[in-house]
Amino acid sequence: MAVFKDNNKTSDGRCWYFKVYKKDINGVNKAYKSKRYITKKEAQEEEALFILKRDNPTNKSFLLVAKDYFKEMYSIRKESSVYSYENAYINHIMPFFEDLNINNINVSIINNWKQIEMEKGLKITYLNKLYVILKEIFDFAMKNYGLEYNPVSICGRFQQKNEDVIKDEEKIKYITYDQFNQFVSVIDDITWKTFFTFLYYTGMRKGEVQALNWNDINFENDEIIVNKTLTVKTSEKYKITSTKNSLNRKIKMSKTLKDVLITYYNEMKTYTDFNKKWFVFGGPRFVPQTTIDRYKDKYFSISGISPITIHEFRHSHVSLLINEYIKTSKEKNMKIDTAKFFLMMSNRMGHTIDVMQRTYMHLFPTIQDEIVDLLNNL
Repeated sequence: MAVFKDNNKTSDGRCWYFKVYKKDINGVNKAYKSKRYITKKEAQEEEALFILKRDNPTNKSFLLVAKDYFKEMYSIRKESSVYSYENAYINHIMPFFEDLNINNINVSIINNWKQIEMEKGLKITYLNKLYVILKEIFDFAMKNYGLEYNPVSICGRFQQKNEDVIKDEEKIKYITYDQFNQFVSVIDDITWKTFFTFLYYTGMRKGEVQALNWNDINFENDEIIVNKTLTVKTSEKYKITSTKNSLNRKIKMSKTLKDVLITYYNEMKTYTDFNKKWFVFGGPRFVPQTTIDRYKDKYFSISGISPITIHEFRHSHVSLLINEYIKTSKEKNMKIDTAKFFLMMSNRMGHTIDVMQRTYMHLFPTIQDEIVDLLNNL
């Protein structure tokens, strides 16, 4: 068992490989030569993984199993999702378990880790993201390394006391139509006026807006094609991938948004190197998150409106449509059909109906009026 350097490098510089022996189906030892790797360290790590799988030893290093788990995840899941998982693992899981063998980790050890993480003041949603990562590593060990049970599953998810009183406005933060108009009225740059108007009137996710190019805008049909997202949570500087749930959708433009977007489009066409492959916002290169946040904070400060996050523009869009739906229904003496509303909105927002209802149902205050009417008829 050893690592060697091949003098004949591959075109991308790979020259290190390992050579070991493994038994064939007849029990005869035969030499196995690995593919080539860029660094000696990488070849050594892959050799350790190979031996671990080959011999299936009683003691399994947690680090080696976790490394093998992430290697498989990168081959079957979106890179941005695995990249996020791996960062969380490196910061909150690996430091606690790195010196342990996975088969020696029991319920007591898992509970100690959970207690340490809870004391860090992390949000319950993030803590349970850590739980899922750790659970999947142990599931992977059961499937591939013969681990007998999963102590993480036995311990269960992180729990949180629900003693704090949370007001509805604190559950979802958004700006009203009047507040948005006050905010956008102070923006003196056509790019940023269009950008924030686009967010408010479409409810699209930040990465989806960053990934848009002019080929995705259909002015004839008043449609925006949403079939990709941009992420910087990868090993590369950025990457264009499928949408969050891998579902494509089309968003209809309102007249207000279309007018603003056409004005902006005509401005962009004055650039001599313009083409429709340009990012809608940013031109030849997408507009980065740090720039977006800097201008957002600037214009909120000038407008005097309490700032919201970019994601909360998405909440603001739904809130706007809920208010208009209630208003229109009352004016036309129509019944407020929340099921129909969320069915329409789920497609526009790229969410399931269930998620839409759980997230936004409390914004329908008039739903109680119908219940009271039933009681008053008794």
